[in-house]
Amino acid sequence: MAGYYERRWSMAARWCQRLALISIPYLLLAILLHRFGNVTTPQLYWLLFVGLLMLLASLALGLRALLDLWNLGYRGGKATIRGVMLSLLMLLPFLWQGWLAVDNPRLADISTNPFDPPQYVAAEKLREAGKSEGMNAFANYDAAYSEQILSDYPKIGSRRYNAGAERILAAVRELVADRGWKVLAERGVPLVDQAKDLVAGSAADAASETATGLPKVTSGKPKKNEKPASDDAVADAGAPLEFEIEAEAASMIFGFRHDIVIKIQAEEESTLVDMRSSSRFGAHDFGSNAAIIENFLADLDTALLGIAGEG
Repeated sequence: MAGYYERRWSMAARWCQRLALISIPYLLLAILLHRFGNVTTPQLYWLLFVGLLMLLASLALGLRALLDLWNLGYRGGKATIRGVMLSLLMLLPFLWQGWLAVDNPRLADISTNPFDPPQYVAAEKLREAGKSEGMNAFANYDAAYSEQILSDYPKIGSRRYNAGAERILAAVRELVADRGWKVLAERGVPLVDQAKDLVAGSAADAASETATGLPKVTSGKPKKNEKPASDDAVADAGAPLEFEIEAEAASMIFGFRHDIVIKIQAEEESTLVDMRSSSRFGAHDFGSNAAIIENFLADLDTALLGIAGEG
């Protein structure tokens, strides 16, 4: 009877494939847990680090399996190829982040106006409360830091629009809503709303006086020497000087949080818009804050097409 030699399986090949397969649901679960708030960002960093070690171990086992197949004739060629290919595929996001870390400066707080950046109020309290969890403190915009932003991100700058602040505000609010950003605070309610109330109130008084032939009584007696609001007063009331929106944004895949503040400031014949974006965790933002600002202002330029200018 003829005998048959059964080739042994390479254990390295089996574990190369197993680790690669296990890493897929592991990393997806870690990302989902972070997005839904079940794990903190520092905990996600550790989970991603463990996932990275699993992928590197899979590649190392794949190399060992290739040696077993070549030198000892073991089985497991297909399992080795599958494990190595899956590991390399799952490593692509890590490699991309590594490239971004090299290609972008080590910053986590960016502003269009580095010499007078918009200030956080609500986010400042949030960061103070989360200090024990490892949240970043906001950057100190000294001369060196400001010069670094100007040097590394020369295309990021203030925007000036030849339009009223209320129009700019409406466009900014619409873009914030479209992006699904969570608004943390709004400051400097535009006086244009007060002007509308003033005009409406004056119109109501005029209608009442026309209908009855008597001046409107507000407190039991008509006020003496009371004069209706002039057009200049209404115009002054309708000119908002400054408005700020603080919001929270999350990255698309990993759900990393960023604090954002947008400042809208009326000038004599135009409106100035400044923006600031800051990562809550990590000393390196991999260029994400600059991308947030660039994309938002580009969309704002499109929304206000024809009236944009450099600050």
